[in-house]
Amino acid sequence: MNRLLVCASSLPVLAWLAACGPETAPPPDAPPPPPAVEQVQEPAPDSPAEADRAEAERWLAGVDVGAYLDCAREQGVTLLSAHRTGPRAGFAENDHETALQSAADGAVFVEFDIGLTADDRLVLMHDRTIDRTTTGEGLVEEMSLDEIAAFRLVDNDGQALEGRADAFHEFMSEIDGRAIAQLDLKGSLTHERLMQDVRELDALDRVLVITYRLDQAIALHEMAPEVMISAGISSLEDLATLEEAGVDLTRIVAWLGLGDGDAALDAALADRGVETSFGNFRAEREGAADHERWAQTGVEVISVDNVPAAAASLDARARSRALLEACPAARGGL
Repeated sequence: MNRLLVCASSLPVLAWLAACGPETAPPPDAPPPPPAVEQVQEPAPDSPAEADRAEAERWLAGVDVGAYLDCAREQGVTLLSAHRTGPRAGFAENDHETALQSAADGAVFVEFDIGLTADDRLVLMHDRTIDRTTTGEGLVEEMSLDEIAAFRLVDNDGQALEGRADAFHEFMSEIDGRAIAQLDLKGSLTHERLMQDVRELDALDRVLVITYRLDQAIALHEMAPEVMISAGISSLEDLATLEEAGVDLTRIVAWLGLGDGDAALDAALADRGVETSFGNFRAEREGAADHERWAQTGVEVISVDNVPAAAASLDARARSRALLEACPAARGGL
């Protein structure tokens, strides 16, 4: 803390400088100096240091997701996706606070569920009702966004929290540049309706949209060729179906399903330039997760519930950032 002593008098400037010097006594007829004023220099709220820190948190801003995943495949780096944003004690699922915590832990992707309200708004909610994840009750599609947001979120232990259900736009604003959004549709929400809001947010380049059938992936690619798509792939025949329908395979991340992955299929897909992902939530629940072994299958993205454990096992935070540093193509070649 810097403390400054301010000296002033009614003398001319030169006389003031002499009178206020450290070794000079004031003239006998000089008026008594005013009392010392203590000034505390507080850091500016928008100081360069704070601005730099905020920018560092947005390390994924402007990243080409497809190119970044290509680099992960080429350099053998496994990234993490936080399932339902990665809830843990004191943090709710499908909530921006949880997503930011998971991103800080080391997750690059945050997967979350989106429902459609009675007033045609997108809200983060996994179930058809709000009963399990909030302090309220009711069907999502029969409630307005404001009605849902009137209730508090709860964590997985049922503890009521201060947060309220996020609107899609609010959530996307919070994680912009901090994580890549992995979008899972619930209830009556369609890909057509979802893409309306994604386009409004100019967010086509920072989402990975989940599909559950090949025809969904094909239709989504037709309506938004630039968007990255997670498509269930169980064989090279599935990949051929997408390719024959005109799908650009550089826009596809192959979901290999629940379990421990498939090293042979992963290698075959890698030969075609396609990245893979899978998750084993049961093993996590049973305390049998083996993140290092899973990564050795060649997978580029592992979906996990316990983000802190997975991130620690794979050194995910440091490796994901080092990957971006080594991948100029993901920064537009800069």
